[in-house]
Amino acid sequence: MPLDCETLKGMATSLALVTECDVIKNGMLRLATPFRYPDGSQIDLFLGSPPGLVFDDIRVTDLGQTAAYLFDLQLKPWATFKRKQIVEDVCKTLSVTQDGGELLVRLKKEELATSSLSDAMVRVAQACIRTADIAYTQRLRAPASFKDEVEEFISSDGIDVESGLVVPGRFNKDVPVDFRIKGRRIKSLILTLSTQNNAAAHGVSNEVFRRWYDLEPQRANYQFLTLFDSTNNSIRDDDLARIGEVSTVLAFPAQQEAVMEAIAA
Repeated sequence: MPLDCETLKGMATSLALVTECDVIKNGMLRLATPFRYPDGSQIDLFLGSPPGLVFDDIRVTDLGQTAAYLFDLQLKPWATFKRKQIVEDVCKTLSVTQDGGELLVRLKKEELATSSLSDAMVRVAQACIRTADIAYTQRLRAPASFKDEVEEFISSDGIDVESGLVVPGRFNKDVPVDFRIKGRRIKSLILTLSTQNNAAAHGVSNEVFRRWYDLEPQRANYQFLTLFDSTNNSIRDDDLARIGEVSTVLAFPAQQEAVMEAIAA
């Protein structure tokens, strides 16, 4: 039989998007799909209206199973700015809604008998796969991502972290800071200090000192914390001492407890 587009279409449409179907406790249908998470486990989607919602609000959803998959790997999908951006970009590209921990598409009752249902299932499943692939980015993460490690550590204790922002400083200039955190009584600004390049370490340290100097008008509003990478010795002692004149300097991860005490104060 010659292989042409029409023949191929007929062959492809024989692929079942639902390999099993049953009803779960909340009344929604569990749809086992042929799609897989990175570890090979099956992606289940759920169809129906969760309790308390009108029947016309029908959802194709993962019920948070993708987030649970990442939690099992000790990865919080929204713990860092970079991960949040990954999930937001995935959802935007696929027109999938992120509702808390769920990935979902909403359908109207009349759409169930059309191709809209198949389309929604494929989009949600694809969103599950691409979000779960955060596990790969964690494994392949460059050793220089010290800032990501700090952010994940702080977020893991349930503390809200604002990242990638600027704060007004001297000379009518905005100064970039790595993190801003609101503790019980004190708000903190944090700069991180790390480099794998020994030749660049002095320049990186001077930049941290310059930023704190320019942020001096904010000292009445925030405590200043510099977290330097204790896993390498590229930062000079005199540079750390100089930065210590304008901020509190702590080693991470060597002084994790002291870091958490300082930001939670």
